[in-house]
Amino acid sequence: MGVVALLLCALPNAFAAKAKPIIHVVKRGDTLSEIAQKYRVSRRQLRQWNHLRSDKIIVGQRLELWREVPASYKVRKGDTLSQIAQRFNLPIAQLRRLNGLAKDRIYPGQKLKLQQPTTHVVKRGDTLSEIAEKYGLGLSQLRRFNDLRGNTIAVGQKLRLHAAPPARPAPSDDDEPGEYVVKKGDTLSQIAQRHRVGLRLLRRLNGLKGDHIKPSQKLKLRPTALDQAVHIVREGDTLSQIAQKYSIAAGELRRLNGLEGSKIIIGQKLRLKAAPRAMHIVERGDALWEIARAYGMTLTELKELNEMSSNLIYPGQELVLNPQKAQRLATYTVKKGDYLGQIARLHQMSVAELRQANNLKNSLIHPGDKLKVKPLLSQGREWIKISEINWEALQVSLGGVKKIAAANGPYYYGRPKRNSQKNKNYFEADIGSSLRTYQRARKLWDAFAREVNQLGRLSEQLEGWHIVLDSGHGGLDPGAIVRAKDGNGKNLYVVEDEYVYDITLRAYVLLRLHGAAVTPTILSPNHLIRQSNPATRTFVHEKNEVYNSYTLNRKKSRPRGTRNGLRARVDIARNAFANTPKNRRIFLSFHADNSKHNQEAPLVLYYHGNDGRRDLASRNFAKILRPALGAGTRVRGQDLGVLRNNPAAVGVMFEIRNLAYRNNAWALRFEQYRQRDAEKVVKGILDYARLKRRSAQR
Repeated sequence: MGVVALLLCALPNAFAAKAKPIIHVVKRGDTLSEIAQKYRVSRRQLRQWNHLRSDKIIVGQRLELWREVPASYKVRKGDTLSQIAQRFNLPIAQLRRLNGLAKDRIYPGQKLKLQQPTTHVVKRGDTLSEIAEKYGLGLSQLRRFNDLRGNTIAVGQKLRLHAAPPARPAPSDDDEPGEYVVKKGDTLSQIAQRHRVGLRLLRRLNGLKGDHIKPSQKLKLRPTALDQAVHIVREGDTLSQIAQKYSIAAGELRRLNGLEGSKIIIGQKLRLKAAPRAMHIVERGDALWEIARAYGMTLTELKELNEMSSNLIYPGQELVLNPQKAQRLATYTVKKGDYLGQIARLHQMSVAELRQANNLKNSLIHPGDKLKVKPLLSQGREWIKISEINWEALQVSLGGVKKIAAANGPYYYGRPKRNSQKNKNYFEADIGSSLRTYQRARKLWDAFAREVNQLGRLSEQLEGWHIVLDSGHGGLDPGAIVRAKDGNGKNLYVVEDEYVYDITLRAYVLLRLHGAAVTPTILSPNHLIRQSNPATRTFVHEKNEVYNSYTLNRKKSRPRGTRNGLRARVDIARNAFANTPKNRRIFLSFHADNSKHNQEAPLVLYYHGNDGRRDLASRNFAKILRPALGAGTRVRGQDLGVLRNNPAAVGVMFEIRNLAYRNNAWALRFEQYRQRDAEKVVKGILDYARLKRRSAQR
């Protein structure tokens, strides 16, 4: 589960009761879209909060903006229940239930509850299922909130009705100003270098033909959301609204995305602009080093063409490419279950671009067809291919154990009963003892490690380093299980721990290929690296992962509870690092966030205790990783148990993707993206090790 997963509607009453709206008084020149952007809310939400029928506002008008949901709301004349539900982003059914309303009839002056109680004290005759139903919770959800294994409760017991509130996070360490006021003596190149923004980008953002600037001039430093190249369709979006938002003709939007009509589905990725062949428009998550690699350019060449002094890039930034190398295309072989929109999305192309590149008159494709595609994501295994290493060789053979083929496998010993995750509550339990499960997992892992050792080396850059890879959640705890959509709009479910384990294994292989000693904290007894073909065959929540420690598994039961689990991971790291110098120890914890209040792109978290203590070495480490992880990556400190008192020299937690965003839940299902995520992390580690070597040589 993500680090900040608490929904607004589940905030404690004591906190929510203090909630008051922010009042913005409209000034001359203000527009609704600019106000929305300033406060990081949508125009639609602003209209709902203030009963606006359009974007028209007048000077002196007072606009309400709500940061938290208040405990209650006093009905005003003209209010309807649906308007109030929309205003505070609450389901209307929840609003009825909280206030005991059989119908939607309300009256001025009526006080409506907007928050459900945070706890329930068990009374005689209560059952867990009745309590869950009363408060609109799932039974498994209520158990999870209260760390219950079954349905047994006692009179007088206090039950939490929401997730335990996370520690209040420290502000982002890399918040960058969006604009700069020119001071006397400033030059454009100095401003570009100081704020780590390309000189060419700075000119484009501010409509400058040359480098002339003057004192008091206001300069934009970063592209805004309106400059981005793609839009992911959200609930309530229409094609005409999207076109209006980005100032694009609806017909052009249809042409760019190969749409016959105006039908779009939630989670669909729409291209907003066509890029010339000699230009790459940066999308969220793109990294400068991988763009250079994809087009056969050096990093230095790409930076010089774009007058850049830093490796940081931003969503919406336009990068000039070497015209000859920009013509480079790769080949993609169509697999069973593929469709044209999916292939286009995987390779950062529009359907129209893909059709044009392959002279396709329609969207009909067949397994085995060879399509020309952009190279950015199609070469996700390039580091390994350089050494002509067979990735498939890592699907090991175990003496006496049959490898089981599956659409979401392969598996060993046994496979899940289902071919994909059925729903949010579905799981398949491990029936073996903890020790037996560990022994199977260890046998499988040792065979895998031997195969990786046989692959040779791509470099010796990480020789002498020991890296502990912690795959988030696992065993009894799946982390987040989120609903996503396939290409036909049908529901499917993504299980956090199953997917981050796959990314962790891919990072393990790459780190070993560069010479590092690597220890995982979690092992699976029945699978290694997996892929889904088709990607709708999602990984199933199996409660069978174990800690990578004989001591922790020799008893019949595994460590239970979040605190014990975090302590177990730190203990495994302590044992792994025993013979490694302190300055060569790295701890990496992999998770996938599930909070709509956090950003979409990767988040790198270092330890920042509630007592104010900060791990400054890990903070610096996180900032060094940031360019390798791609455009939009943020760094933040937080009080995290797995990093507290950790024996590593530096340690961070990655929220590698945010599953609250449909695009991220979609991407995690594809092997290409998981491989890409692993490569970015390893590239960041290599950058860090290189800087440490240079520092030691001075």
